[in-house]
Amino acid sequence: MEPIADNEIKRVLVINAHPDDSDFGASGTIAQWVKKGIEVAYVFCTNGDQGGENSGFTKDEMPAIRQREQRAAGAAIGVTDITFLNYVDGHLVATIELRKDIVRQIRISQPDRIVCQSPERNWDRIGASHPDHLAAGEATIQAVYPDSRNPFAFTDLLEKEGSSHGGLRRSGYLDLLNLTIGLISPTPLI
Repeated sequence: MEPIADNEIKRVLVINAHPDDSDFGASGTIAQWVKKGIEVAYVFCTNGDQGGENSGFTKDEMPAIRQREQRAAGAAIGVTDITFLNYVDGHLVATIELRKDIVRQIRISQPDRIVCQSPERNWDRIGASHPDHLAAGEATIQAVYPDSRNPFAFTDLLEKEGSSHGGLRRSGYLDLLNLTIGLISPTPLI
């Protein structure tokens, strides 16, 4: 299966663990997509409260700072649709609750392409295998399939919030953000 060509993509949803993960991993590619007229939305699973070591700010101050910085970084490349799920940084686990929150965002966005972190540990570059990255990647893949497209998964989202079921707008590829080398590598869903 070949990835969908950029000229057929209308919407991309980028799902990552932390504020700034998209910037380090894929902002050049994302900026190119935005220039082509592709709508890009970001979802960050954590609040970023553990990302300010030696900054002089307290842990309680960090979420607002990192989220403000992320909104500014997104705006610099044309991404203004940014959602923070606000899980605690450093404690992310691929739970059913996280999956549900990601399903909600997929159903709202109805993307043609999803970019996420790889759920596979990279022993050569262990820094890319932060536990939050692995959890965000695994939860996203589970949210894509089977959850987001299944009308019987998280029916409360359909009933109470009025979201429609549906995952990727087309069956195809989920792009795994490979932070070890800063490339996006297409990987088949099934």
